[in-house]
Amino acid sequence: MEPRIIKGQVIRDASMKRYTSMRVGGRVPYLLYPEDEEDVTAAVAWLRDKDHPFRFLGNGTNVIVADEGMEGGVIRITRIRHLRFTRTPESTLVEASGGLALGSLIRACGDRGLSGLEKLYGIPGTVGGAIKMNAGSFAASISDALRSMRLTNRNGTICSVDKKDVEFGYRTSSIGRGQSILAAVFELIDGDPARIKADMEHVWRERLEKHPMELPSAGSIFKNRNGNPSWKYVDQAGLRGFKIGGACISEKHPNFIVNTGNAMASDVLGLIDAVKKGVREALGVILEEEVELWGFDGHQV
Repeated sequence: MEPRIIKGQVIRDASMKRYTSMRVGGRVPYLLYPEDEEDVTAAVAWLRDKDHPFRFLGNGTNVIVADEGMEGGVIRITRIRHLRFTRTPESTLVEASGGLALGSLIRACGDRGLSGLEKLYGIPGTVGGAIKMNAGSFAASISDALRSMRLTNRNGTICSVDKKDVEFGYRTSSIGRGQSILAAVFELIDGDPARIKADMEHVWRERLEKHPMELPSAGSIFKNRNGNPSWKYVDQAGLRGFKIGGACISEKHPNFIVNTGNAMASDVLGLIDAVKKGVREALGVILEEEVELWGFDGHQV
């Protein structure tokens, strides 16, 4: 028996298809659930002491794990949850844990009539994951309302960082692969609660209508290119509905790859590569993945 690693839960030989929204992927020797920031540091220290490689994970909505799985460990921060509201003369500061579901944060703010995040409603995943990839929709990005963060790195060191010290771009940030967002502070303004909720409902209806939410997926696969949505390039290349194994380019939205029920991670990767090749050859456009690929030789991020 291993000595107790952290205060939180440790799952050995965990199947990553259970912890990623695409529902594919192999196993990892250790999946660690720290229960607070001190526990994160302990988890990192234990993995480093054992010389295990490791990654940080939220809800796994933007991650594809290889069928062969990965060595080492995964630190999942979704059980560290807190949400605090502080009034200032001009606005309200909202501190949310990085492992909190983004939808939960936005609903709590909407209930209090706080505006600034409602256009992001329906984006899956955690607060930390959304910040790391600078998630956005309807011409709004999560970094717009962000003020500061608490980060941990691969050494387990925790530090506070102002937004101005981080570079944000389209679906990207300078927050590194070995860093995890443990908490974030947003600055929101008072708004009409009815208007905020109406905006949230509108965004949600748009997602239900246009996105294949009835099947497992990892959200948008490719970043927009040249100011145009990537789904148009995929469609123009004649790849809507194209399928490899159990992975299929969605008929409803061709920037989504859906798991039709029995997909392997290799099917998803093969489809990603086939689409990139098809779009490049047909249109001369080079697509770039928005999803993270873990454990694939030559494809890791």
